[in-house]
Amino acid sequence: MLVSEAFCPAGISSFFEICNVDSSGEPIADPARIGSRGGGFAIPRGATSRVVVRKSVQTRIRIRINSKPTPEALTTRSAIEQLLKTQGVTLDVTVDVRVTSPIAAGFGTSAAGTLASCLALSDAVDIPVTLNELGRLTHVAEVVNRTGLGTAAALLTGGFVLVTEPGAPGIGRVDRLLFPKNHSIICAYTGPISTRETLAKADVAMRVNAYAKRTMGAVRQNPTLSTFLAESRKFGQEAGFETPTVTRLISTMISSGATGAAQNMIGEAVHGVAHDRKAGRIVKALKKAFPAAKVFAAPIDNQGVRLLGN
Repeated sequence: MLVSEAFCPAGISSFFEICNVDSSGEPIADPARIGSRGGGFAIPRGATSRVVVRKSVQTRIRIRINSKPTPEALTTRSAIEQLLKTQGVTLDVTVDVRVTSPIAAGFGTSAAGTLASCLALSDAVDIPVTLNELGRLTHVAEVVNRTGLGTAAALLTGGFVLVTEPGAPGIGRVDRLLFPKNHSIICAYTGPISTRETLAKADVAMRVNAYAKRTMGAVRQNPTLSTFLAESRKFGQEAGFETPTVTRLISTMISSGATGAAQNMIGEAVHGVAHDRKAGRIVKALKKAFPAAKVFAAPIDNQGVRLLGN
């Protein structure tokens, strides 16, 4: 029996452009080249994956998320299957993923759990692979299963991320913006929105891409935290994602002292940034106004996915 454990931060997405056609407007066939442009934050409330591996004459994969059997975790399953296939090995693999951010709320938990699981498996059986290759497996699995478009590349990098060109790690391009010292990210979640269902809608790219291009242009012209949050909030409004509850959450954050706030893409959840001395006050105000919401503050995570001590 071989065991390994890895951690991947959660990835909050603040705005996104769907990039699934080429310059001539033709659909891109290679899922590694499909992706998104956008930006967001990595936080340490992510996914920890413990992988146990045994010899087997045929491949078996069992996945549990937060102690519950999860046969519907198709993104993680397909990435692990592909990783084993590339090595020509058959193994019995048990994956236990502990997720500490809300699921289906724009925290990138599918990519985080998948990337952490692939890294732990690679370590457990000593697969000769690079982080970019693991990121590519995760990215392709996300695209094929419609659970995300560009989170994997951002989670390899960590920090305050700007994905400037689409595609899997090694194909796309990622930059990092400067996150101020002694600041926290405050998150509030009231309900899920299915990424798979949203990305499956035929008109979603047509609806959001023009606004996303404007947002990216504004951020690159003035790459500051306040500009990023203000333009991301505007994107959510223009794209039609912002619900009345999200509007109230954002207003509560800003009136309580946040530098700015925006909606998670895609979820009925919001994130804002504030100086550490104001974070407690903002969390308290949110909990009072939204007693059923999940509210927490977290620092930025600048490390990206990594192995943990066994």
